[in-house]
Amino acid sequence: MLLHKRGAPTLILPEFLKEVYLGRRTGLLHVTRDEHEAVTFRSVNGEIVSGSSTAERGRLGETMVRRRLISRADLERALAIMAREGRRLAPVLREMDLVDTPGLEEALAGHIREMLFTALRWDESSLLFEDQELPDAPAEDLTLRCSTAELILELVRRIPERKLVRLALGDLDRAPVAGQGVPSRLNGGSIGPAEQYLLSRVDGRASARSMIEGAGLPADDLERSLLGLLCTGLLRFAPASPPRLHQNH
Repeated sequence: MLLHKRGAPTLILPEFLKEVYLGRRTGLLHVTRDEHEAVTFRSVNGEIVSGSSTAERGRLGETMVRRRLISRADLERALAIMAREGRRLAPVLREMDLVDTPGLEEALAGHIREMLFTALRWDESSLLFEDQELPDAPAEDLTLRCSTAELILELVRRIPERKLVRLALGDLDRAPVAGQGVPSRLNGGSIGPAEQYLLSRVDGRASARSMIEGAGLPADDLERSLLGLLCTGLLRFAPASPPRLHQNH
């Protein structure tokens, strides 16, 4: 089954990631701006595990050179080994003893964040998810040092305009309720004061508007936090109650 949407990434990318994450889908997520600019992420059971870019500056090796984690000469030597042996860059760099495993895992997480934040700034894009039965990851693959839930929260915080957040939230007179539980890989450091406040106030009766207006925190922060929590499945909006029928006595 394919998921496909087109529009402004600020509105559709967090929601798209929500479908992949909560649906625990395995496959490839393609975000394409035009014929020459695209990023692709690999998801396993809803968790993003790697990413690639058509733009040279968006490739992992180039990112690591820019951050001075490796030299240009080191990258060229690693790319030669990759081409000769058909291997992935990160484990080759580790084998060459250029960067340790924690450093590579942090670099990979930063690389994926950079690609997501770049796509978020595009005016228009096409999002396509291909469900696939991906082969088992090689034993030398790295573990991403952040979860998709954390990436979604960060992505929502980067949405440039408050009006776009409000548009994505929709009707604030609905009541938020607890969702599918705390994502297993969402660490405590990802939950800020605004998220903590909203999670503590959820009772199934208070509307999102009343929760936001009654807090001593900036409304912009609370709206972004609410959208992030909705997109990670920690919260959801309760279904609207059916209108009461008036009975004649």
